[in-house]
Amino acid sequence: MKRISMKKLVDFGVSFMTRRGVPTAKARHIAKVAVDAEAFRLSTHGIVQYSVIHENLGKSISPKKETRTLRDYGAVAVLDAEGCFPVLAMKKAADMAVRKASKYGIGMITVRNSGWIAALSTHILPLAQRGFAVTAWAQSSRCRDCAPYGGIDACFSTNPIAVAFPTAGDPVVADFSTATMSMGSAHEMIGRRERGRVPRFLDRRGRPTTDPSVIDRGGSLMFMGCEADGHKGYALSLFNEALTVMAGGSANHPGRPGRQTFGLTVIDPRRFGGKAYYVREMKRFLARVKAIRPRLGMGRVRLPGERGQATLKGCQTRGVPLTDEKVGMLASIARANRIAEPW
Repeated sequence: MKRISMKKLVDFGVSFMTRRGVPTAKARHIAKVAVDAEAFRLSTHGIVQYSVIHENLGKSISPKKETRTLRDYGAVAVLDAEGCFPVLAMKKAADMAVRKASKYGIGMITVRNSGWIAALSTHILPLAQRGFAVTAWAQSSRCRDCAPYGGIDACFSTNPIAVAFPTAGDPVVADFSTATMSMGSAHEMIGRRERGRVPRFLDRRGRPTTDPSVIDRGGSLMFMGCEADGHKGYALSLFNEALTVMAGGSANHPGRPGRQTFGLTVIDPRRFGGKAYYVREMKRFLARVKAIRPRLGMGRVRLPGERGQATLKGCQTRGVPLTDEKVGMLASIARANRIAEPW
């Protein structure tokens, strides 16, 4: 395990992307999102973005192509990100949603024909820090990760959802798959030869199991809620598919080119009950939540995103811990682009 400063990791990303034709300001934003995600403990969606960019830049991703606005009506808009950096498409969507929320109280933007957007929470946390409440979602059109509740054959991606909202202190932020976990997390378990504590996977015959390796042998992830309450994750995943179609994207369809559709809704509390009331009442309520007696072995009651934000702040002073595999990945990117390694 090697610790590398966040600044060096961001500068490294800027170096290899600008060398491949990406404008400096855009490269810096993309790099910061990737590094922040890694520092936030989202290891399956963090610095691995550099590898995805390195492999696809100049192919499915154009270094300078801009996201197009297809429709723009009042509080809503639809964007097309074909050939663009997904992270930059999300930035444009977020900027538009904030402007609309500031004017109308709410702004909803959908983006179609994008690539992998990585961790949703990294994109929406800065908006909550600015005082907005945010929901975000994403869908991938070709993934076969989850079977419908009660079924065997996978026909959904993990269809993640994220929420964030401001408080008197750090925002609350939560980012989760409608499946029991992300596919990246499942493959990490396979690499470590771990098993789940409870059955979270289905084998190719539809039998629940604790063994994640079944997903590489015709099996799948179960939906959030697993065997007892998986219908809840299933319903949320179906909603992501409906939102995708609403945006003009393709619902899960392995026969078509792989695309990711995503969207976010930004809400301005000032336009509803008022900012002062919102801050005061949430402060009171969250203090009550955190004062609740903890269960044995839990230490204390935490809020969603509390630990990740604390880790992010720690990494800002101590650097980001990277596995030997990720260090090797960065070294390979450095060699391929003839730039210095970030250490």
